[in-house]
Amino acid sequence: MPPWLATPAQRYRAVLIAAAVLVCFIVIRAAWAALVPFFVGLIFAYMLLPAVNFLDRHAPKFLRRKRLARPLAILIVYIGLAGIIAGMLAYFIPAVIKQANVFAAAVPAYLRRINALLTEDLTNFLERIPPEISKAVQANLDKATETLATALQKGVGGTIRTLWQTVSFILGMAIVPIWLFYVLNDHEKGRRAFYQLIPEKAREDVRCIEIILDNLLGAYVRGQLLLCLLVGVMATTVLLVFRVDLALLLGTFAGLFEIVPIVGPYIGAAPAVLIALLNRPITGLWVALSFAGIQQFENIFLVPRISGSAVRFHPAIVIVLVIVGAEVAGLWGIVLAVPFAAMLRDIFRYLYLRTTEQGATPQMALENLRARMR
Repeated sequence: MPPWLATPAQRYRAVLIAAAVLVCFIVIRAAWAALVPFFVGLIFAYMLLPAVNFLDRHAPKFLRRKRLARPLAILIVYIGLAGIIAGMLAYFIPAVIKQANVFAAAVPAYLRRINALLTEDLTNFLERIPPEISKAVQANLDKATETLATALQKGVGGTIRTLWQTVSFILGMAIVPIWLFYVLNDHEKGRRAFYQLIPEKAREDVRCIEIILDNLLGAYVRGQLLLCLLVGVMATTVLLVFRVDLALLLGTFAGLFEIVPIVGPYIGAAPAVLIALLNRPITGLWVALSFAGIQQFENIFLVPRISGSAVRFHPAIVIVLVIVGAEVAGLWGIVLAVPFAAMLRDIFRYLYLRTTEQGATPQMALENLRARMR
């Protein structure tokens, strides 16, 4: 039995903490829709915290004495973030919205081209192949059409069911900046309060696990954001070179879907290839080859150097994790399955090292785990 569970009082305390965690989990699950803005806020807090801490540490001493350094650091970071957002709203976002409106207006024409492709070209093709193959292809097309119709129906139904959550979501988004200020300002107080809940003999282990998770998440988040940016820029450049319509919109779409492991790049490339194919088949082929080249360049050069040191999973394992995550938690599962599994793996390895017969100390287990990560 661990030393921090040796006495009845310690065991009662552990049960009390476990019960509190279970209640929090139940409440979070029940109120998830309303808590999504705060979840996004925590992501921003994690990303902004290093900048706030840096400015706080390097602030003049008189500001630190008056306890004004951290609030001013947060305000400076807020102003910088607001400037970036304003720049995007002034230049990037309007261009994307303009192209999105053009795409929306062109959707009927694209649908007519797809319909012509399916009803005329495909029909002519099916007439030239053996009847048994033609029937199999037609059956699969009918099944795909039925599946698409069912998915659309479910999507509309889900949208209607979630309309009542709109008010809580909007209220949450409105107060998140204020809530985020308090989180950043009182980060150390909250951290100390958290460690006060942990039994003293287990605090060093919790601190080491926090370091492990912080390093992993930091590398993963920074890596994914940088990959999204680089892939978006490369995809937009390729589309501009081949003079594909709506290049900025389609390149942005490809960059955003880069955050989804394994399948994201293919989903992000599909609209660009389809639009290029509808305009000119040979262009569609070149765009498809270019996107395949981007994917190979990313896998060979970018991923190992940018985010490869974070999750350290074989692609075959990543595919399984994505499928399991999609089954368990839908879209959130697809996005979070890989980093979540990486966190569980590293925590397991640390605890395994701590429970060996040699009796490794928390620092020894942490250093051993770091050595394996290199």
